[in-house]
Amino acid sequence: WNAAAVTLADISEDAHDLSRLNASRLGLDRVRFLRSDLLDRVEGSFDLIVSNPPYIPSAEIATLSREVRQDPQSALDGGADGLDLVRRLLGDCRPFLHPQGRLALELHHDQSQRVAELAEKLGYRAIEIRSDWSGIPRFVLATAPEPSPLAD
Repeated sequence: WNAAAVTLADISEDAHDLSRLNASRLGLDRVRFLRSDLLDRVEGSFDLIVSNPPYIPSAEIATLSREVRQDPQSALDGGADGLDLVRRLLGDCRPFLHPQGRLALELHHDQSQRVAELAEKLGYRAIEIRSDWSGIPRFVLATAPEPSPLAD
């Protein structure tokens, strides 16, 4: 892992503080911390983009455990169906992925199929749904869409 160059982008300074601590504990040197709303301030292209965006539907937040509700609202609330930021990320990250680059998303327990369908509509390839240790399908992996031919 030390050979990898990593960019961590998050809008939350608290998230960056925790990430800095973890990177230090792991002895990771090539980590860049960028305060950004999703990819707004990100530059370059990547082999892998991993995201755990806010994905809880707004109406469900009040039903979460007290421990989970201690997280900032912005880290939880994904809008009416939980997919507001996921939709934005699917559209925004395409130009940041190398041609064979992969996108990996962690999602709510019932969103993987819908997100896989959204990714397919946007041209992502080799879409996979993976389960967590409890067997719940919570991850979508997808390869970048084919690059568009340049217009003359």
